[in-house]
Amino acid sequence: MKKITTGRIIYWSLAVSWFLLAVFPLYFTVISSVKEDSEIFSNYFIPTSAPQFGNFITANAMSGIVRAIVNSLAVSACSISFMLVLVIPLAYVVARSKIMFTKTITLYLMAALMVPIQCAIVPIVQGVNLIHGQDNLLVLVMLYAGINMPMTFFILTGAFTEISKELDESAAMDGCGLLQTIFRIIVPIAKPSIATCAIISFLAVYNELALANVLISKKQFRTISVALLNFKGDFGTLYSIIFAAVLMCIVPTLLFYLFAQEKVEKGLSAGALKG
Repeated sequence: MKKITTGRIIYWSLAVSWFLLAVFPLYFTVISSVKEDSEIFSNYFIPTSAPQFGNFITANAMSGIVRAIVNSLAVSACSISFMLVLVIPLAYVVARSKIMFTKTITLYLMAALMVPIQCAIVPIVQGVNLIHGQDNLLVLVMLYAGINMPMTFFILTGAFTEISKELDESAAMDGCGLLQTIFRIIVPIAKPSIATCAIISFLAVYNELALANVLISKKQFRTISVALLNFKGDFGTLYSIIFAAVLMCIVPTLLFYLFAQEKVEKGLSAGALKG
């Protein structure tokens, strides 16, 4: 039996406290999603004895939340795929210094990384208006791909730099071209880092509000963040319906994270071990 020490008591106290703080918002959302508004404020922490599962149907009828979830998942998947197809070759040639002006490209993307998206909303909206791109999910896909490109570039450049150049030379001797070397040799080795970039970008795109709110107005093209705004009215707020909609939006990200959690940890630990 392990000896109980002061350090162990502090460790477990902090661990339990962190767990409760992390779980409580999810617990409160779940129990509130099946309550009536009056019951939410009368019994904050106690589950209801008469669950109102019709809240989920009402949430979808009011704001089309299911369609919004599908839109957000589609936009997230397409933007991440498009971004990775562009960034992986760029990060590789910069890491291997196979092109001129690698430092210029790096500085340019570093500058893009330091500019908050809120500062670029006005020029982005003006540009989208010029091409009549309002209420167009394809425009959102391209914008999100560009926004997440700098961070992904720097993560992958660091990962590719750690991969031995001898693998490139061996691939060239076997007759592999540049793209074959990248996608058949380098990408499989760097999968943990690529998966980490994809997961972080997915969560950022799935929950993005600022651009979607100003570029999307039609109900059939709304993403989840814009759809959730529909529940705030001038004459009141339907809290139980909001909690039901929020819970429906949480489920895909929760499942995605549980599925990809191991890959994220591998990607982070791989970068630390290589150092």
